[in-house]
Amino acid sequence: MMYGTKPHILLMILAISPFCATPGFAAPVDPDKAAAQAADAALTASNKIMDAPEDGAGASAQIAIQNEGIAQNVDPLSLITVTPGGPPVRIPIAVPESMKIGESSDEDSLGRTLCEVIRNDLSMSGLFEVIPVETYGLVDNTKEGIAPSTIQFDSWYNVGASVLVKTHYTIENHKASFGFSVYNIDAAKEVKIDFGDQNVSAANVRAVAHQFVNKLIGFYTGIDGVFGTRILFAAQERNNHRKIKAFDTDGANIAVYKIPEAINVMPEWGPGGTMLFTQLTTKGDNIFQYQDGELTQLTDFEGWASGADYCPRNGKIAFTGAREQNSNIFVMNADGTDLQQITDLNDFIQTSPSWSPDCSRLAFVSNYSGKPQIYIINADGSGMRRLTYVGNYNTTPDWSPSGDLIAFTARDERNVFDIFTINVNTGEVVRLTQDQGHNREPSWSPDGRYIVFESTRDGKQPRLYLMNQDGRWQTRLSATPGLRTPTWHR
Repeated sequence: MMYGTKPHILLMILAISPFCATPGFAAPVDPDKAAAQAADAALTASNKIMDAPEDGAGASAQIAIQNEGIAQNVDPLSLITVTPGGPPVRIPIAVPESMKIGESSDEDSLGRTLCEVIRNDLSMSGLFEVIPVETYGLVDNTKEGIAPSTIQFDSWYNVGASVLVKTHYTIENHKASFGFSVYNIDAAKEVKIDFGDQNVSAANVRAVAHQFVNKLIGFYTGIDGVFGTRILFAAQERNNHRKIKAFDTDGANIAVYKIPEAINVMPEWGPGGTMLFTQLTTKGDNIFQYQDGELTQLTDFEGWASGADYCPRNGKIAFTGAREQNSNIFVMNADGTDLQQITDLNDFIQTSPSWSPDCSRLAFVSNYSGKPQIYIINADGSGMRRLTYVGNYNTTPDWSPSGDLIAFTARDERNVFDIFTINVNTGEVVRLTQDQGHNREPSWSPDGRYIVFESTRDGKQPRLYLMNQDGRWQTRLSATPGLRTPTWHR
């Protein structure tokens, strides 16, 4: 849920009673009035009228689930349960402590930190089963060095490892040079990974560990990993204020954006690593860009504008905007110019736009059917069609990098939120979370293997979690409560 944003407040009201009247909004004051007037004139000249949405793929199957729920007098969402499938195949891997060569002291614990980060990344990946260090007793460390001829393949096999990661390093003046070796224990041979020796210090030791794991994942899957990429989120502060922060995929290396204290929410990555966010004020909600310590206001609506989503392929920002009536979906350039209205359904509420990977379409939420559902529309405003039919409150869509799946949040009859995916082509709905508090705001990783989301399973205030795209291997990223609306840099 996009906390504190008016579209969702209105959607909540309509979810209870679709006949409730919705308030009007003041006419917007655009920073580039000429461009806004030109866009409005072009819109009027084209006599653009939104056609009734077409049925989406898989509508009949979803409607059948909906009808079955009604027949059984149960929530249709309860008929879609988490289905783990067959047992996952994870590669057993051993990562012993790094071998220091020479007499220099490792005062910064670079060797220990490197191995700890490698083990944690491998475990989080869901691709490897990291064998606990305390079970390595069968291996005689006094006989094993860094040369392949010294590796005790039989002993590591008895430990249970299929893969062995060995690191060694020399250190001087708090800087180290690390070497990396990988061995296939089953085949009793070294594996050549495209990752050479690395110069390491306290400032980059975690980054080097992430890079190594990404290359190791690439060797076994054909696609490098995403560890070390950044995740934005809004953090609860005093007086209901919120700060925008970011951390690495494993929850470390936290950065705080130096933005004046306010209710700053819904961060999004912008062009060139800049950051977009929505600021909520009594005078109206607007979208800002943060770059190199400077703030630029991109919208100036007397009503409100919120929830930016940037697509690098076309350089456009999609967002929710309210003019005189209910909210609609708008698109503008990355600098706030060339404002275009994409949806024109003033009797309904449209919100939460999410670009497809190729920027040709947008997923968004609309109560056109009476309750909030996920819809898809072409970037030029044509071809609007409904995507979700099961459930009565579906929100926060996020389009996967592969383009075939959209993750979204759904609320069931118990007022519990969970995360689902829907196949854009077939309409198949898959449940990823269940019976673990409220789970909301999914955001895909750059490679489409993982989803970051917020969850209240550990308390009333949400924390951020990571899971595989099928819902497996759910890992808490931070023990800090009050973290919301994560978005992955991709």
